[in-house]
Amino acid sequence: MAKCHLSVDQLKKELGRRGAATTGRKTDLIERLEAYERNQDFRGPIIVLPPEDNRDWPDRGFNQLLKEHKAYLPKITKEQVEGYFIYRIGEDKERVSDIKALKKGKDMMHSRILACSILVKEDIFLTGVVAAAMKKKVTYNYKIRIEKLSGDPIQSHCECPSGKGPHGTCKHIAAILLMIQDFTETGNLWIRKTCTETLQSFHCPKSLYEGKPIKAEDLPSKRKLNKDELLEDPRPAKYRRNEGYNDFVRSALINYCAHTSQDIALRYNYGSANIQIASMDHDYLELPLTERIIDHGVFRGSKEDRKRNKKSEQFQVMVQTQILEAYCI
Repeated sequence: MAKCHLSVDQLKKELGRRGAATTGRKTDLIERLEAYERNQDFRGPIIVLPPEDNRDWPDRGFNQLLKEHKAYLPKITKEQVEGYFIYRIGEDKERVSDIKALKKGKDMMHSRILACSILVKEDIFLTGVVAAAMKKKVTYNYKIRIEKLSGDPIQSHCECPSGKGPHGTCKHIAAILLMIQDFTETGNLWIRKTCTETLQSFHCPKSLYEGKPIKAEDLPSKRKLNKDELLEDPRPAKYRRNEGYNDFVRSALINYCAHTSQDIALRYNYGSANIQIASMDHDYLELPLTERIIDHGVFRGSKEDRKRNKKSEQFQVMVQTQILEAYCI
């Protein structure tokens, strides 16, 4: 009856610390406080979790969680998940909020898990991304460690404010653990697919060809043609395979490009001429061949052009470059 000497404010403070209601008269507050002390605040025995493992979290070796990984996972029951959430913080007043996290995590399990990767070592490590419940562009990374033999959760961490590790119990962690529990029982993997993971129906080929590649001349055709007829040369027989025909084409191409300044792609099949060697072959001339080429290009225009551009050094350099390029095809 020592509680009778406490004031109403002190009684409400003690009840609030135990998570009890603080409404009613003083006699009701005293009876309620004595009932909480007699029943140890209506809590079960405190379960002490194993100490935190200080080993570093693995940073490589993770693979995307697939249905084939079911053989590596132990069977996880719903009781294990609920026990981890309820008795994780049995010494504080947030036990009810953990039960709510389980309910919210069950609602998020089917639509908010974006990615999940797994690594199997001495224990099972899970990591990935979970979308926020009420925001479209917010995601949280999570890390979960599960004992390999029994399937008991050992560690959990989430980037959200409620899931700080090493034993976080937010709704995002609940969604992952419930998804793993359902995966070990039914084989259903509740991970949202990306927009490009499923091939669009109008991009699906009717049939896939799995044979070896064939030559163009062996492609099937509706026209009944022999190979000789299909690749037949349309020129008359007397013009086929003539000696020097390639040189004739090269000479005609060079002359045409030199006189018209047209850039034809075929000219790049032939190497450029060596002006220095050509000048050595014509050493009998009065002037070197290179100077004759430049003079010929400068004075080839009309009289008006020569008078207007004779004193222009920029024009002289431009003409020299054009003439050398024309003769170096």
